[in-house]
Amino acid sequence: MSNNEMMTEEQVLQKLLEADSVPERAVQLARLGIPVKLRGLTGKEVFNIRERATERKERKGQTIERLDDEAFNVSLIATATVSPNWGDPKLRAKFGSASNAEEVIKRVLLAGELSALGEVVLDLSGFNTELEDVKN
Repeated sequence: MSNNEMMTEEQVLQKLLEADSVPERAVQLARLGIPVKLRGLTGKEVFNIRERATERKERKGQTIERLDDEAFNVSLIATATVSPNWGDPKLRAKFGSASNAEEVIKRVLLAGELSALGEVVLDLSGFNTELEDVKN
């Protein structure tokens, strides 16, 4: 039996109270030759991003939902990026009508880069995590 299986309720509570940091990882964008530092997102952050990226249409009395993958990945990246500052005024000026970080990301990154960075954010956020059963 491992130590985690023998934790008291108070020890579990203490661990939860100390859980104030999220994992971070720097990845290299080879095409641009720059590092991008990303952080994990909370469940609430991912839920809110998914809600904003979901399009809803009424058809024949039913609501049809469709997730806009590009909008989802762009928002994930914008929210999770520690550096660089995608919303820097110099970058926004270079891309003319880019009003925010998300618009810059759409113009700078290729589709595959959006997808790959989005996957890193989801991994850092606990998706694709395997859980172990605790033996009683």
